[in-house]
Amino acid sequence: LVGLLLFMGIQGSWAESGPLKTDPLQSPLTRLQKILAEGSQNSSDPAMLLTLAGLYLEIGQEIYQDEGLKRQAFDEGARLARRALDREEDNAEAHYLYAANLGSSAQIEGVMASALTVNTLKTHVRRALELNPHHAPALHMMGMMLEELPWFLGGDPDMAVTYLIQATEVKPDYTRARLDLAKIYIKRQNYRAAREELRHIMDEPARSPVSESGQHHYQQEAKILLDALPSLH
Repeated sequence: LVGLLLFMGIQGSWAESGPLKTDPLQSPLTRLQKILAEGSQNSSDPAMLLTLAGLYLEIGQEIYQDEGLKRQAFDEGARLARRALDREEDNAEAHYLYAANLGSSAQIEGVMASALTVNTLKTHVRRALELNPHHAPALHMMGMMLEELPWFLGGDPDMAVTYLIQATEVKPDYTRARLDLAKIYIKRQNYRAAREELRHIMDEPARSPVSESGQHHYQQEAKILLDALPSLH
C-alpha cells in the first residue's frame, strides 16, 4: 500500500456537457433539490442517473465545505454513475463520473490507496476516452493522475502534459484544466508557456451568471501566479 493523495482534475468540468439540459441560471444545489423533489433519484434512465451523478460531483467540489457532506455527495454520485454503467457500459460519461466521484471520495477519506484503487480509476477514465476521445474532463483527469502518481503506479509527467493540452484544445474555455496546465509549466520552469495559459484565463469571460464566482476565483489564482512569474528577457 502507498499513501497517495488522489488529485482529481474534475472541478467545474462536467456541468456544461451533461446528458440532460438543466437551467444554467440555477445553482447546482437548487437543480439537485428540484430533481430529488420529483423522485427522479429512483429513475432507471441512464441520462437522469448521470445528471444526478454530475450534480453530486459539482456540489461536492464547489459548494460543500464540510468533509462529511462532501464525501456523502461523492459516494452518492459514484453509486448513481455505477447504476448508469450497469445499464450502459458503453457510456463515456458514466465511466468518467464513476471515476471522478470515486476518486474524490477517496481523496476526502485520505485512504491508503493501493495499486488496485488507482487501476480502477485509470481503467474507467481510459474507457471513457476509448468511447469518446474528445471528453475534456476525462482528458483532464487522466493528465492529473499521470502527473501526481509516482512512476511505480504509472505516473508519466510527459504524457500528463499531453493530456492536459488535449483537454484545453477540445474545450478552450476549460479554465480548471488550463490553470492546472499552467501550474505544471511553472513546475517545469517553462515560464513562457505558463504565462500564455495564465493570460488566456485572465481574458476568459464567465460562461453564465452562476459560473461567474468560480471563474473569478480561477482568475484571482491565475493573477497571483502570473505576478509571481520571473520576468522574461
